[in-house]
Amino acid sequence: MSAKSFELLLQTAFAPETPQVFESPSTAVYQQLEQALRQSRLGKGDKISEEVGFRFERLRLGIAIALIKAYARLADNEGAKDVLGLLLEAVKAKNTREIDKIIQKKIGLFDNLYHEIFVNEQREHLLALFEQTLDAASKEELDDLILEGLEALQEIDFDAPQPDEDEPLDEDFLKSIQ
Repeated sequence: MSAKSFELLLQTAFAPETPQVFESPSTAVYQQLEQALRQSRLGKGDKISEEVGFRFERLRLGIAIALIKAYARLADNEGAKDVLGLLLEAVKAKNTREIDKIIQKKIGLFDNLYHEIFVNEQREHLLALFEQTLDAASKEELDDLILEGLEALQEIDFDAPQPDEDEPLDEDFLKSIQ
């Protein structure tokens, strides 16, 4: 997996906007995790372990941000926008404890992602990838999710009109199924 794939995932999710997720280039976030993992193989200690954890969390947040941004573009869901805002706030944290504190403060926002969700295979797939990202425990899992996310985003036509979810069902259709 490469830092370029991570960058492409973010760019595709935010297109046509330019992603403003990290203060440094997104490729640096991926490379910082790789560097921290290399250092951890050479040495031991809490500081190195803490650095690996922090770099891992930043990459995981970046992937989650890309997926939830794509979901928000498809669903126009207020819950998704709130979660996106929370993740963007958490990615600015300076350590893992701070990330946890920010997320825990508004953990209930994640429940709102599933309100008003209507049958839509692409949305469901994005939410499933988002959940897998939150559960990921290794760089290899994150690498797989970056690729799967890129593949999913390539298949989505963000410019296609989305069905109006507030539109009532057709009365003739309702009569036909009774």
